[in-house]
Amino acid sequence: MKSTDKTNQPTERLWTLSFIVIILNSFFASLSYFLIHTLVTSYALSFGAELAAAGSAVGAFSIASMIIRPFSGFFADRLNKKVLLALTTALMGIALILYSGCHSVGMLFFIRIFHGVAFGVNGTANIALAAEYIPKSRTGEGLGYYGIGQVASQIVGPPLGLALKDMIGYNMLFLGDAIFTVAVAGAFMLAFRYKKVEKRSLSLKELFPHVEGQNRFKKIIGSLIAVECIFYALMGGLFSMGNSIVNGFLVVLGETKGIANISLFFTINAIMLFVLRLTVGKALDRTKLIVIVLASMFTGAVSMALVGWSGILIPILAASVIKAFGNVGGQVSLQSACVKKVDIARVGVATSTFYIGADIGNGFGPVWGGIAAAKYGIESPFFIMAGIFIAGMVIFAVYEMLTANKNAAKAKQQEA
Repeated sequence: MKSTDKTNQPTERLWTLSFIVIILNSFFASLSYFLIHTLVTSYALSFGAELAAAGSAVGAFSIASMIIRPFSGFFADRLNKKVLLALTTALMGIALILYSGCHSVGMLFFIRIFHGVAFGVNGTANIALAAEYIPKSRTGEGLGYYGIGQVASQIVGPPLGLALKDMIGYNMLFLGDAIFTVAVAGAFMLAFRYKKVEKRSLSLKELFPHVEGQNRFKKIIGSLIAVECIFYALMGGLFSMGNSIVNGFLVVLGETKGIANISLFFTINAIMLFVLRLTVGKALDRTKLIVIVLASMFTGAVSMALVGWSGILIPILAASVIKAFGNVGGQVSLQSACVKKVDIARVGVATSTFYIGADIGNGFGPVWGGIAAAKYGIESPFFIMAGIFIAGMVIFAVYEMLTANKNAAKAKQQEA
């Protein structure tokens, strides 16, 4: 069904029942994760783990998600996405049950890897399914709305999880979250009507249907990674790296400088992300990618520099607002560009490729940030990240200009 916008141009319908159910499923799946996200380290410490070991176990989740990403996109493009989503959501529930019986760091490592694999496949499959119900002309808008569920879960999950932990304890929280997660999987199977049912076997020949010939390795890689999306994925990873620096070092910076209530940064930032996701999607679809990305990286650099420089709360809260504009503009527009680069049959691979960039940013940010903080002071990771954003602006601008020139030359050759 089509309607018309303010310019009397036909627009394809976005808000269907299927799209709404997909957003709700994303919200509840993310909520099950964020209910325990901030508690894993303290839970490990509660049964005698050392801080370094607990931190490593927590990080195993992101590493597992990063490794599984290419395969998650591959399976999302070939299997029934509804069944894949329900299965991985149920596996997340099983992981939560295992948390409740965990009493050693070794077991915690295993659980975090298992949970990370299930979560990584689930997230990729969910957004790949959403892309099937988002009109191509409204990709940025649709992905912006899709992210509302995940942002809302980030706002609600951590404080609710902490409150429940204080009321009923770790084990009951994990078991209750597990029941909730499995219930979500069942409800999704009942509520979602997926017309595009794909029947594929899991034989090696079926999983790699086009790997014969001289370029065997190249074709296999193409089945797992959208090569044409790698640059945009790495650029998107810069925003994830910025997030990891804030998540890893902002509280320590506040304690070092004696800034009270610095955790308000996260609250205000999450609220702004929620509001912007609701409002800027159409603008992203109508604005050139280079303009959005350069502006987003610049605001990212400003927010990081402001946090590093500030010694009081007000400028830091202003930085949280500025950072939200950069994150939404940069990440949504680059993810949308990745989806637009491929046909519908490869949306899962394009999505997983984009998330690989995010996983790299989340994984390596705290590593170099910790080294810099120890050597040059707690402010240094923020100033360095600001410099990385500026460098990213230059690299992205050069890439887009070279690509435009290449496309123009190709067009002239075709005309001739």
